[in-house]
Amino acid sequence: MINNQHQFHIPVMGTGHSIDSPIRVAHLGIDSVISVVDDMLCEKIRKHYCHEFNLPYKNIPKSAKDGRAERITAYLDVVSEIVTQKFEKLKSLTLFEGTDKDRYFNLLAGKNPLKSTYQFIESLADEGKKREFISDLTDRMTPGAIDVNIMAKVDALQSGKEDKPMSPEFSDASSALRGFANSTLSSSLVLSAGFNPRLYSYLAEFEDFYRDAAGKIKKSIILKVSDFRSALIQGKFLAKKGLEVAEFRIESGLNCGGHAFASDGHLLPVLLEEFREKRNQLVETFQPLIKSYYESREKKYPELTDDQITANHGSGRDWNKR
Repeated sequence: MINNQHQFHIPVMGTGHSIDSPIRVAHLGIDSVISVVDDMLCEKIRKHYCHEFNLPYKNIPKSAKDGRAERITAYLDVVSEIVTQKFEKLKSLTLFEGTDKDRYFNLLAGKNPLKSTYQFIESLADEGKKREFISDLTDRMTPGAIDVNIMAKVDALQSGKEDKPMSPEFSDASSALRGFANSTLSSSLVLSAGFNPRLYSYLAEFEDFYRDAAGKIKKSIILKVSDFRSALIQGKFLAKKGLEVAEFRIESGLNCGGHAFASDGHLLPVLLEEFREKRNQLVETFQPLIKSYYESREKKYPELTDDQITANHGSGRDWNKR
């Protein structure tokens, strides 16, 4: 489900530092995560890039009833379109002439199969075979993911006209979720900063978070968790609604310099050891619940793959713990 060609990704960094990371690096095959907490910032950045790439732009006013969700959807769709443009342009470039296409492969880790193939092609003397291999290699290139972060507990309820409270689906986090869900992206939603049952329940309203007839999920769920217990509780809540967690990103309070945690916390090696010892418990707990959900709706139950567990120590590197 997660096809990152690299052994790292660019994590979310505040509301603005990484808001346009995909536009800068996704064409090079690098995954990144952007924050949509500030929808007005998304609107400003969308305007900027629409002008830069000659894309149509129509302002979504602050007074629009579902403006927050609409601004987020519009921004994500523009990011997706720009990334597609840049990636297709990169694929059309020649190889072995120092272009960004060469850079795409040179940035890959040494043992990556694409990089090994690239180096093999470079050594070929037969130009006919070289062109044939280059065509096949180009077809295997993939852009980096445009993943989106929502801080689950940043979820204030909004007021409408005459200061009357709006319904829960217009809360900050729910509106952001709707903005992502309605976008054209096929990527991951990274949920962080705590467990929000109302928001997690709202996920079930969108089909893109479920498997289609071919068994594929258009929008996957990634949870940032502080320990195994948190992963088990949150994953079980989602599984009862038929929702799968594609990846648990472990972020220790003592190892992440970007957050302040109220608890004492544990060092990352201690957390990783517990996940290593108990990881089968996650599948054994979640799978029957997801299967029951599908069967109750007379849907074909897909065989699930093992959950991916990664560790994030605060600098953007992920180490897969398989």
